[in-house]
Amino acid sequence: MNYKIAQFVLTPGKNIQATLEVYLAQPDADKEALAGKLFALIEIESIKAENLKIINFLVNTLNHNYYQNEKMILRERLSSIKIEHIFESALAKTNKKLAEFSQSEKIKLSPNALNITIGVIYNDSLHFANLGKNKALLVYKSKNDDSAKYKLADITEQTGSGEAKKPSGLAKLFSNVVSGSLPRGGYFVFANETFSEYLSSRQIIEIITALPPAGAAEQIKNTLSKINAYVPFLGIIIKNTSGLEMQEIKAKQPPASTSASISNLISTEEKTEKLLAPSGLINLEKWASIFSKPAKSSSPVFSLKDKIFTKRKTGWLALKKIFSPLKKSAWLLISLLVIIFKTITDRKALADFFSGAGQKIKNSFTAAGTAGLNLFLWYKRLGKINKILFSCLCLSLIFFSGSLAWQSLKNKTLEKQTAVSNLTSTIEQKQNQIDASLLYSNEPGAGKLLDEVKGLLDQLPQKNQAQKDLFQALAAKHQAQVEKISHVIRANPVELSNFINLNPQANPVNLILAKGKIYAADTAQKTIYIIDPASKSVTSMSLSGQSISRLDFPSLDKNNNIYYFNANNLIVLDIAAEKLSNLEIRYNGDPRKTIGLKQYNNRFYLADAASGQIYRFTKNAGQLANPVAWLNAKEDLAGGASLDIDGNIYLLKNNGQLSQYAKGKKLDFALAAVEPALSRPNKIMVSAEQNYIYIMEPAENRLIVFDKGGKFISQYKCGGLNNLLDFQIDEKNKKIYFLNNTSVYAIDLADAK
Repeated sequence: MNYKIAQFVLTPGKNIQATLEVYLAQPDADKEALAGKLFALIEIESIKAENLKIINFLVNTLNHNYYQNEKMILRERLSSIKIEHIFESALAKTNKKLAEFSQSEKIKLSPNALNITIGVIYNDSLHFANLGKNKALLVYKSKNDDSAKYKLADITEQTGSGEAKKPSGLAKLFSNVVSGSLPRGGYFVFANETFSEYLSSRQIIEIITALPPAGAAEQIKNTLSKINAYVPFLGIIIKNTSGLEMQEIKAKQPPASTSASISNLISTEEKTEKLLAPSGLINLEKWASIFSKPAKSSSPVFSLKDKIFTKRKTGWLALKKIFSPLKKSAWLLISLLVIIFKTITDRKALADFFSGAGQKIKNSFTAAGTAGLNLFLWYKRLGKINKILFSCLCLSLIFFSGSLAWQSLKNKTLEKQTAVSNLTSTIEQKQNQIDASLLYSNEPGAGKLLDEVKGLLDQLPQKNQAQKDLFQALAAKHQAQVEKISHVIRANPVELSNFINLNPQANPVNLILAKGKIYAADTAQKTIYIIDPASKSVTSMSLSGQSISRLDFPSLDKNNNIYYFNANNLIVLDIAAEKLSNLEIRYNGDPRKTIGLKQYNNRFYLADAASGQIYRFTKNAGQLANPVAWLNAKEDLAGGASLDIDGNIYLLKNNGQLSQYAKGKKLDFALAAVEPALSRPNKIMVSAEQNYIYIMEPAENRLIVFDKGGKFISQYKCGGLNNLLDFQIDEKNKKIYFLNNTSVYAIDLADAK
């Protein structure tokens, strides 16, 4: 088989408060090739005698329900039966049998005392169910990282399983199964909670990746046995060896002896004292060690009772303790105000105050000068040797003060660097967890971690170039992960035509696709521009003979006629004959409040924000007449931005809300959340042949794709486009066309996933 597996169990030997078991199934070669290897990691937080009965029954029942499962017999003939289905079936049967066994044996066992992991490894696939505090750790190489460094992620945190979701009874112990593929060359470690608390992520990665599973298990036991902790450790190590060559791994050197450990500890203590001591020029201990050996400390030893005071302390909320400082402060303030008032109101006193203050300042300078002169004369009278000694003392004091200040500055700088390093490590760890979550399609968990990383990035300093470079690297990875979870498709648009080249005053407002050509309406110039995407040729059609105030809401009927809304009538363009005509509208509403007009099945639907109604018109004798209120009840259509129909009517508001109507009634419909949130869209298009809804949001420079159930599919972002006006979808030729300013651009339409 293309995997290796090993186990380790380490108990403190005394005062143990748990019952432990690690189980690895030993099927024959044929059975293992067909069904893989079953394993279990069990810890019961009690030492009752019936715990062993529970463990033995659980292991035997699970082994029988899995390898003797009726689906396993069918799997020998039908390879389409999946391992995870057999595993889930075995867990369900084991749950039921365990509940019956506990009742028959009259065993009372609380699920809160259980920490159990049961799983099966088959080829590159791993399926497991986790109950309690056990950890499932994935050690893998990131696909986006070219370095050889491994990364560690806690899968139990990403899948949401664990202690917080423990069942209330034994009949529902294993309700959730986690399934996924183990990356090639990757490792999986199942262990109890204390394992990851006493070994750091770095230690786990170094041991697991440096040795084969059996050697790593022994190294872990040797490492943990040196810890003076009365807690048990147990775990299972699984390595995917698919595609890897066997390599000889040198055994690590044995641990140092007790005497060597003590010597190293003493040496470490001495080095630590030297590092923490101020780096001044005068080290009294160093100079004293030259003349004598360090004497034993004669300082008295105080016992705990010598430090206990018998006098009762006053509480910090006592009235006496609060009132006394307030009383003193008030008295001093009043006295100061009285003195200031008397001084200001008495001119003589004020003059005496300033003259006295001036005299005091003068006397201070005189005293300082006299003291300096006396010090100079005293120094001059000293002998030569005394002058040298005194000068050395002064210089030593100056250097000592300077070294203290320098050491203090270094310590503060080191603290800041350590804080930045810890913050960086936390961000990198969470980004690795995000990669693992996306690897297992856990987008909700990855989304929460992305919010945490965003907050941590805001705390990173950017005072120097190195810090700025680090921030840019972490922020770039964060943005890439955000776009990955947001299903962003980065597109490079290709310009088909710029109407400025045809008409310097061109100002197109919308697009429509008909018979493989793109028609762009220009109300100001009373012109319709026609683009052939295949040849990129552009022609124009003048509407100068028409009375035109608007050319809005272009709509196409089955006869390839394009209808433009022009206030009180429709401009009709017969694209086959390239002829224009008018279609009168018998409608009393305000054209300025019209949200949209759409032709569907030879009928026209007009949404009116003022009346809160959608009207249906029938074409008769060259006009649209007899408007009928299509909605059963008046709706709030304020803020309506766009309208489209595929049998149901979709109405988009400029706040991002999309409503769906059928047979005059509003349906229960909502769009899924998207990042960033949809807030200012202006155009909707519903596919007539496929199951997609397209919404354009110029403020975010994007086109968002949903399915007709409201599920978010993807979003296109086009670099270089800064003023999106309209778009069209050519699903047959897999193209999207954008009107940006006076140009039309094209991008490829990706297959939705």
